[in-house]
Amino acid sequence: MRHRLCVVLPLVLCGPLLAGCATGSSGREASSRNGETFAVRFRTGAPPAKRVLPASVPVVWAAVPQAFADMGYPGGPSARPDERVYLTRPLTVQGQLYNGELNSLYLDCGQTSVGAPAADTYEIKFAILARVSALDADSTLVEVLVDGTARDRGRFTTPVNCSGTGRLEAALLQRLEKRTGVTVR
Repeated sequence: MRHRLCVVLPLVLCGPLLAGCATGSSGREASSRNGETFAVRFRTGAPPAKRVLPASVPVVWAAVPQAFADMGYPGGPSARPDERVYLTRPLTVQGQLYNGELNSLYLDCGQTSVGAPAADTYEIKFAILARVSALDADSTLVEVLVDGTARDRGRFTTPVNCSGTGRLEAALLQRLEKRTGVTVR
């Protein structure tokens, strides 16, 4: 049995409670941005991409929403004042995540029964989470996690787990570097 952790966030527009896929030290997280609430689930064992940025937490945290927006992913912060977590609501990919590129470049959902990458043929629901924490006054650890599920479009089947391949995570981290004006060697 796999374990899942639920993160609850109120965000920008009112909408139904959705389930997608966030690790965290707490069981629930909430956010408040104009009243929308949704649930996002991440597998507790899904490994995040990590990078240390040579900038303070306030500088990095201020850049996180802009980095998500640069990539075209709406999201919102956790409402818990003691943590810096920013994430998207569950997003659905029915065709291609990016025009002209295979979804399997960005999401690993395993293989179909005929051996093709499931991410390229299945409908995918995924979310992106970024956690920001201080290492010291001038260094910030950023953890980015992409997690979700995919289901065969043609049949009612049990969803399969999806994780990021590292490309979305790296792109978000690069945008954070650019937005904060720091370079990681």
